[in-house]
Amino acid sequence: IPLDDPKAFELLGNGQTAGVFQVEGGGMTRWLVQMKPENLDNVIAMVALYRPGPMQFIPDYIARMHGEAEVEYRHEALRPIFEDTYAIPAYQEQLVNAAVQLAGYTQSEADDLRKAISKKIAAKVKKHRKQFVTGATENDIPRETADLIFSDWEEFARYGFNKSHAADYGVIAVQ
Repeated sequence: IPLDDPKAFELLGNGQTAGVFQVEGGGMTRWLVQMKPENLDNVIAMVALYRPGPMQFIPDYIARMHGEAEVEYRHEALRPIFEDTYAIPAYQEQLVNAAVQLAGYTQSEADDLRKAISKKIAAKVKKHRKQFVTGATENDIPRETADLIFSDWEEFARYGFNKSHAADYGVIAVQ
């Protein structure tokens, strides 16, 4: 079943989602109609963003996707990590990669950060905020910027989705 059939994206963008796995609810359908997905990546992003933590970012994602709002990064070092989602944190993997790239985390430390935020383990989140800000400032990122980046992640990761699950669900929806 092709994943690049324009008709599939047209149907989703027109709100014809009845019986379509992961996207048939009223809220999701409303967002897809506003989004007018153009490709599989758009559907995958919507599946990931339509969760309690990152849901607040959907209007920004859509506006940036359509060129109605400027894509702004808290720091230019985030561009390669968040470029495909218009600077919006959409996937847990983005946080893991950013912690490694910006603050010198190891992969296991970055995964511990992801778990701490997603499970709201206050003591660990506090420890990671300090570690992230310290590591980022050592990599020439201003302290205030590092703190803002971490705050964005805390909000996102309350129920952030990983890309592999979103991709599986997006593929099924498009098919």
